[in-house]
Amino acid sequence: MAKKVRVGIIGLGWPGREHLKGYKQGRDAEVVALCDQNGELATEQAAEHDVPHIFSDHKQMFKEIELDAVSVCLPNFLHAPVALDALKAGKHVICEKPPALDARQARRMADTAKKNKLTLMYALCLRFGGQQKLARDYIEQGELGEIYYGRAVYHRRRGIPTGVGSWFVDKKRSGGGALIDIGVHALDSTWWLMGTPKPVSVSGSVFQQFKRVLPKAAQAHFSVDDSAFAHIKFANGAALHLECSWALNLPGGSALQIAGTKGGLELNPLRIYSERKGVQFDTTPEVPNADMFAGQTGHFVECIQKRKTPLMSGEQGVQLMQMLDAIYKSAATGKEVKIS
Repeated sequence: MAKKVRVGIIGLGWPGREHLKGYKQGRDAEVVALCDQNGELATEQAAEHDVPHIFSDHKQMFKEIELDAVSVCLPNFLHAPVALDALKAGKHVICEKPPALDARQARRMADTAKKNKLTLMYALCLRFGGQQKLARDYIEQGELGEIYYGRAVYHRRRGIPTGVGSWFVDKKRSGGGALIDIGVHALDSTWWLMGTPKPVSVSGSVFQQFKRVLPKAAQAHFSVDDSAFAHIKFANGAALHLECSWALNLPGGSALQIAGTKGGLELNPLRIYSERKGVQFDTTPEVPNADMFAGQTGHFVECIQKRKTPLMSGEQGVQLMQMLDAIYKSAATGKEVKIS
């Protein structure tokens, strides 16, 4: 039997607590340390989940106890520096989305992991959802034929997060707004089902129209988009259309659609569209239950133990950030942006 992976969790907001619960559901990992500047929260979570060590400084945690891996579950501006600290200290890393503030930071993370022969994975949990996994099975079995178009939508009618100190709406600390917060999930899920083709060009528009709905304290920091729209082209000729918003005067909701030469599908709920002998069929399969967080932490641990490349690797993180960067650049310049 493989040795249990000793894990530390850095950041105990909602994502960090979900990572903790995910690890606890598996048999191959042991959470031995929690790190958060909120000592009361760390103490509470350690007691609830029987975790023996608590820290307020991740570097001190690396020095004092033996760890194999960490979950980095911090505000966006801390993803790259803390993940790099962990990789340089010899720890495998799973980092919450978005991978970093920009593609340049993501490239440093990927290169450092490769140099040190460590696993770097990003926590795009929707890849481990029941609908996504079943949809991927249909696609891999060839049911849809050649995939050439995807549409990714994630709208909130009103739902602008602020975070502690309004970091969510401060571009220096968040890297962006609705696009980098929830648009990244819609984009990644669709891109993954399309087979993660290489992006080559992007046209995008972003808007900031709802600053007024925030408390005055948060308005002072508001420097990000509350909606974004983009068209992305890939090296294999496929295209993807993205829509996302924190606030929009249209109904909220999410949708994901994939079109292929033999059939198509959409999620939320999962429906398969096919044609046989000239007759069109619509099928709504029964979707198996899947705990996304347990799935992603379990996959991370398996990749460490078996030296496998994660479903969401460091290199894919670079490409994902290249697409996000290009959307912002296209919106700023009014021109299509090429990705090399």
